[in-house]
Amino acid sequence: MDRADFQGLVAASRSYRRFSGDWLGAGELKALVDAARLAPCGNNMQTVRFKVVSGREACEAVLDHLRWAALLRDWDGPVGDEQPRGYVVACLPDSLSSNPVRLIDVGIAAQTMALAACARGLGCCMLRSFDDGLAGELGLPEGLVPALVLAVGARGERVRLEGADTDHGLAYWREPDGTHCVPKLGLEDLLA
Repeated sequence: MDRADFQGLVAASRSYRRFSGDWLGAGELKALVDAARLAPCGNNMQTVRFKVVSGREACEAVLDHLRWAALLRDWDGPVGDEQPRGYVVACLPDSLSSNPVRLIDVGIAAQTMALAACARGLGCCMLRSFDDGLAGELGLPEGLVPALVLAVGARGERVRLEGADTDHGLAYWREPDGTHCVPKLGLEDLLA
């Protein structure tokens, strides 16, 4: 993969909040975890564990515990045929769930899985907003808690990157045709 291909992969790996297509099988979701297990992590501790959720009924049960897109105040999340087609939940031991290094590990794993999903033509959304009932819904072992949810499926919406010089500032928005617009700062704006 050359530099341009990688830049294209990163640009295409957006937060997709509406999905389409078939339900993902456990094997497809485990392939994302397999990519994440190769990623670096702090002290090589490998404390992140993953719960794969596949199948319509299980996915609908997880969806009930999630909160979506805080900036889209008039939208409560995907419904019906737009809901995610699978989930990978990154989990940590409860005793490490607020440890900054372990949370960075979760982020590295999630980004790795998002890039792996994008390379397979799928879309993802990372969600940190969920209720306390999610752990029970997932049937996690005692002492293991959800740290981040990766919703996955075929992309069911168009996402377009925009410059940050619009009237919206850095807030994402939806166009009347449903296109999800995401403003990004330019390279020079980020360099110190």
